[in-house]
Amino acid sequence: MPQRDRATPVIDHVDVAGAWARFRVDETRKCLALLRELRNGDVSVALGSPRSAPVLATLWAVDDLAGRLHFSAAAGTPGLQALLALPEIWAAANLHSTKLQFGVHGLAVAESARAPGLGGDARIRLEAALPSHVYSLPRRQALRQRQGRHQAPRLRFRHPLAPATVLSLAALDISSQGCAMWKPASELPLAPGVQIGGVEVQLDGDSFFFTDLLVQHVTRASDDPDAGARVGCSWLNTPESGRETLQRWLQAGGAPTSLLTLRLD
Repeated sequence: MPQRDRATPVIDHVDVAGAWARFRVDETRKCLALLRELRNGDVSVALGSPRSAPVLATLWAVDDLAGRLHFSAAAGTPGLQALLALPEIWAAANLHSTKLQFGVHGLAVAESARAPGLGGDARIRLEAALPSHVYSLPRRQALRQRQGRHQAPRLRFRHPLAPATVLSLAALDISSQGCAMWKPASELPLAPGVQIGGVEVQLDGDSFFFTDLLVQHVTRASDDPDAGARVGCSWLNTPESGRETLQRWLQAGGAPTSLLTLRLD
């Protein structure tokens, strides 16, 4: 699988009722304006799901009268058939200082295998319904600069015992086998054997991926029941793209200084 360039947009899990709600754009006029700006910018659009390798395409037409979007992708693009079989498809693209993400419904290959006006190379034309809303989010690099340059990697997930509760915990140690995170005493407990699904691992402003975790051990900082704890976890169900992102980050020396020995036995 080819390595993902840092400029390639990443498709995220959408927390509709939570942090993403304030970035949702529902007004039709504003949605169309954002989509047309995306079309005019001729930027790469990633099509797929958070757990699949993206298919890169270009948005070349926004037909508001017919309620259709028209994409094009290079003929023979790997993963195209797998993309069309996904039960839920999202599009993501970096546009200036923001990232646009929206649902793609009814994606299918159009009758013509060549999109007009896109040069002599063979292009596959894809069509989908016009989305009812889009999400316009600040780029992660911009967020990182506002939050400070020396923050540790973080793990964000819904607590398995209370799905309405979203935790954002600092990573103390990260390896190719798993990670350890710091859980303050004020947060809900995590016990060995618990599986945590849909974890966003933000390694730095440019590198992040999604995975599940299996809690292996919990070590309290002291005998005080009100003290925090170190939670050691192993990666679980990590997609290939996530494993590649983690490996590149580790090889680049991005791992934080280890504050404990991580044991996964």
